[in-house]
Amino acid sequence: MPPPAAPTPPPAEPLPNSPDSTSPTEEAEADAGGTPSRAGPVGTVSWGTGTLVGVFTGLLYGGAKEANANVSKDAEVMLKMGSTTDKREQYRLMRDAMEKRFIRVAKGSLVGGARLGMFTATFFGIQNLLIENRGVHDVFNIVGAGSATAAAFGLILPGSPMWRARNVLVGSALGAGICFPLGILTSVYF
Repeated sequence: MPPPAAPTPPPAEPLPNSPDSTSPTEEAEADAGGTPSRAGPVGTVSWGTGTLVGVFTGLLYGGAKEANANVSKDAEVMLKMGSTTDKREQYRLMRDAMEKRFIRVAKGSLVGGARLGMFTATFFGIQNLLIENRGVHDVFNIVGAGSATAAAFGLILPGSPMWRARNVLVGSALGAGICFPLGILTSVYF
């Protein structure tokens, strides 16, 4: 009588990080005729959400700053209104003052939103680029993104080439100095 045959081992499963491994959703997408989606690295920040928060924060900050700056202008209008007894002239002065104030506050809001929105979009874009290239999400991505963003915005400030070079160096140092503790906080608590 021949000896019993050894059972055949089951086929080896590919490792989760190997190129042969596919998730069930990728297999379903591939079977459905679509291309499998590529998931980003774990911890990739949401660029769009951060940019929108930056834009709206800039809108609020710019509008509030301009509204507070107009308090002295209101006092001038009140003085002019007190110098005339004609009601139509008083209404015209008040309407003109309100129109100018509205335009200043709206312009301040738009400029503030655009500036802070560009800053946050640049920061999160560089941070995502660093996460994708390095393959890890850590404090150094945040420090690098803060340093590069502050240096880039220091470069676009007006002035001579020597002054701009100084702004780049100061911006790079300040960006890294401010973002290092923030990076530690976000990596520990978020």
